[in-house]
Amino acid sequence: MPDIFISYRREDTSGYAGRLYDQLSAYFGREHVFMDVAAIEPGSDFVEAIEKRVGTCDALIAVIGKDWLTIRDEQNRVRLGSQEDFVTVEVAAALKRSVEVIPVLVGGAKMPLQRELPESLQLLSRRQALSISDVRFTRDVTDLIETLERPAPKWAKPALVAAICAIAVGIGIWIWQSSLHPRQPKDGSNTLEPAPKQERPNPGPNISGKWRTAPFRSVYSPDERLAIVFDFTQSGDTVTGTVTETVRNVYSPENGGQTGTKGILEGKIRDTVVSFYTKGATNNTVYKDMYTGVLQKDGQEIAFQRTDDLPNGGEVERFVARPK
Repeated sequence: MPDIFISYRREDTSGYAGRLYDQLSAYFGREHVFMDVAAIEPGSDFVEAIEKRVGTCDALIAVIGKDWLTIRDEQNRVRLGSQEDFVTVEVAAALKRSVEVIPVLVGGAKMPLQRELPESLQLLSRRQALSISDVRFTRDVTDLIETLERPAPKWAKPALVAAICAIAVGIGIWIWQSSLHPRQPKDGSNTLEPAPKQERPNPGPNISGKWRTAPFRSVYSPDERLAIVFDFTQSGDTVTGTVTETVRNVYSPENGGQTGTKGILEGKIRDTVVSFYTKGATNNTVYKDMYTGVLQKDGQEIAFQRTDDLPNGGEVERFVARPK
């Protein structure tokens, strides 16, 4: 499980960084995702403290907005490249210590060119960037998670790499010696014992079926309570089905409420994370509701986060679905 540090500018990308933190910590666990360097004691060397924190991580996500390069301090000096700029110190520390650095472009930002960067950050221009758009936020974050989950030795520490190499050499020697001295059966015959039957790999969770939430308060209308039923059909890592939502007004309990059903689009499940979106329309405006869910409690719960791409939206709704 990788440890991840999120580097960002508060004035430029704090909203995006907060949403990324929520999504990544929901998947990897809060103990594996870090934002900001906390508890720097008065009088401590903040550069040393940042380098120490970043150096313990496996990956640094550099969240880059449109003003990342040009934002200025109170003296009207460009912050990037300054020894007092936390972002510069964080990214430079990761590059110097060979920590995996993933530039994440948000809000339509472009990847900086090498000539636009101070000398301590010029290696950043050689890192493959990943763009996260408001419209495809959930899918883009899923791609980021997939990148962060690349197998060892990508995330392996030097000592772990050495241990893996030693084990690999040992296995190689054992196989070579076994080939020189084949195993003989106990009865003395020349027939070799059959190889043990290989266990089939675990195919992973399957969420096919109906899942239901308890009624919860709408973030957009406190007077409304929502209840959602998900009807999933899973084939491999593809998820299809429907989302049925019932809306009831708190002050009109006698009213049966309004129910609507939408189809699941671009549904995927990777490991324990399911993502998809649905389409709706309001005031002649087509919008998307984007869902990210994490299976919990041995697959008996899915903890969901839902956002939309409406210009005046962007609120995050959180709820839990259980098998119906």
